Amino acid sequence: MVAGAEGLLETIFITSETILIMDNNNFDLLVSKLDKVSKSGHGIRAVCPVHGSKGLTLSVTPKDGGYIVAHCFSCGAGGPDLTKALGLPVSILFPEDDYRPPTITKDMKRKNIEDGFIQQIAKDAETLDDVRAVNRSVERSKGYEQKMAEAGEDVPTDHPALKPFETIFSTAMEKSPALRESIIENHWEGVAQRAEFWLKRQ
Repeated sequence: MVAGAEGLLETIFITSETILIMDNNNFDLLVSKLDKVSKSGHGIRAVCPVHGSKGLTLSVTPKDGGYIVAHCFSCGAGGPDLTKALGLPVSILFPEDDYRPPTITKDMKRKNIEDGFIQQIAKDAETLDDVRAVNRSVERSKGYEQKMAEAGEDVPTDHPALKPFETIFSTAMEKSPALRESIIENHWEGVAQRAEFWLKRQ
């Protein structure tokens, strides 16, 4: 072996975690491990490895400052869930300054859907308690939208799955991004299930 080659090999074959932390192209490395990748805005959409989706339910976006935001619109998985499923260190999601993007939990999404429906029936609020409940839901909705903006979330406002609900729940869908997410994801999940059932019968 040539002098110095052994040290070079040791440098190359250091742990994958160290390589990923040092690499400035963490986004590309993460994306390379995903299936059925499609460009979407500044990031990509792909099959979610956490729950094994059939559709492109996973969104992964590189953000200013060197961090990566990931979110599955179907199972609610975030960046840490994704890196664990792929066998990667969670540190690749964050820049060296240890910044952590805001996390939107399933409970927050559930509450946001409830707030959307509360605002849908706001015109029927008669008691003081009802009015206060509406006002609280409005403030929570603002907070939820701010958290989504900080996390780089982008929920479509125009989608075929939303059409049947626009007349009845127009206010709720406008005020609740989580409701739109749920409708869209459940719609495509249903399409996938029906397609699978049809193929099995052929």
